[in-house]
Amino acid sequence: MLRSPSQRSVPLGGPARVPHRASLLLAAWLVIPALTRPPLLAGQTVSPTTGPATSLAAPDSALSLTGAVDLARQQGLLRQLAEARGRIADGRVRESTQWLNPTLEWRRENLGSPLQPDIFATAYVPFDLTGRRLALRGASTAGRGRVQADLQHERRMAELAVARGWLEAASARELSAVQQEQAAALQELARVDSTRVREGLVAEAVGLRTSLEADRAQMTAVRARQNEGEQLLQLSRQLGETVRAERLAALMAPELPAAPDSMLAISTALRSRPDLLARELAVMEASKRLAAEQRGVLGEVQLQGGTKETGGFMTGQLGVAMPLPLFNRNNGARERAAGELREAQLLHDDARRALQLSVLRARQHYLALRSTRDAAASFDARATTLVQSARVAYREGHLTLTELLDAERAAVEARTAHRQWMVDAWLARLEFELALGARLDAQSPLDLPLLTPSTPSGR
Repeated sequence: MLRSPSQRSVPLGGPARVPHRASLLLAAWLVIPALTRPPLLAGQTVSPTTGPATSLAAPDSALSLTGAVDLARQQGLLRQLAEARGRIADGRVRESTQWLNPTLEWRRENLGSPLQPDIFATAYVPFDLTGRRLALRGASTAGRGRVQADLQHERRMAELAVARGWLEAASARELSAVQQEQAAALQELARVDSTRVREGLVAEAVGLRTSLEADRAQMTAVRARQNEGEQLLQLSRQLGETVRAERLAALMAPELPAAPDSMLAISTALRSRPDLLARELAVMEASKRLAAEQRGVLGEVQLQGGTKETGGFMTGQLGVAMPLPLFNRNNGARERAAGELREAQLLHDDARRALQLSVLRARQHYLALRSTRDAAASFDARATTLVQSARVAYREGHLTLTELLDAERAAVEARTAHRQWMVDAWLARLEFELALGARLDAQSPLDLPLLTPSTPSGR
């Protein structure tokens, strides 16, 4: 009779020993690491395989321009789109140049007949008699190199787009602060003038004009906050995470090193630009595809071999299959390949000319902005001095309301121009470095080699 666990006999001499020591060891192995594991730090998450893992960027850390570009390299939308498009293009190149698979056939004949069945086992192996597939494999190598060069160019353009987004967001935040500061100052001025109107010290028109300007400044500040939110939204989309205004680092003027001369700039770009390399490889790919199509007049040849069982005897079979070029001599494919080669050559020549012109234009724009850095650097200080002295003079009666408002507008425009100059200076430097294919110095956030008289190819 079966007994329940509680009814089973216990050996004499004391309670039963614990039978499953392995379970105790397993429990200790699970519990002890949990008790001894250090607490999670801020910004860490638990990985199921490696334990605590630090996130890509601490949410409360200041997000600088370099930090934004680094973050975009890891999780940015534009970078991921570039990688996906690179995989698509690489797959298309490989798909169009793959080897043909052999075919295996098993066939039984004379079914339903008094005759003995014939059983065939045949293998069909493609044979590259004309060398067309070898030429296509060469085109595949050049095509995959072209895809990688295009991908590197897309990565660099994605970094520039993220840098532009960060600069516009940081500039919008600071311009919003400038507009809010001016609105607050004009509101205070309107309150003071309202008191002076009631006391009969100034005309009523003065108080109305001050109140009107204060309300207008308030509306401008609202529009500035709206623009700030839109720029932060665009930057958040590019980085793949929410970016708050207070997280952005302060917008700072860039270092503007001396630019290389025109000849060095053009020679560096010719060595380092991946988009030009992509056009060169496109010409090589199109040339090899034309050679492959010129060899495709005979079509694909197949070698056939196998066994045949007939009448009780086992025999072998051997054959060759080849399409006859009577109606289709691959003329259309050859014409298409010749046109693609001509198109690739024209695009390469145009890219080479455009590269030289873009380098010269970017260098000229960079030098023009670099020549104004001394004047732009003092915009903020001069604007602050102007508006403070104008407000004091107005309160003391030495300045009219119109002159004060003109001074307020001039100060806001100077601060706006200063921030716009910083954005333009950064973009001019980054666009010049992309045109060169090299960084001017180590301050640049772009993933480029440093500029030297003999900069190695970054392609």
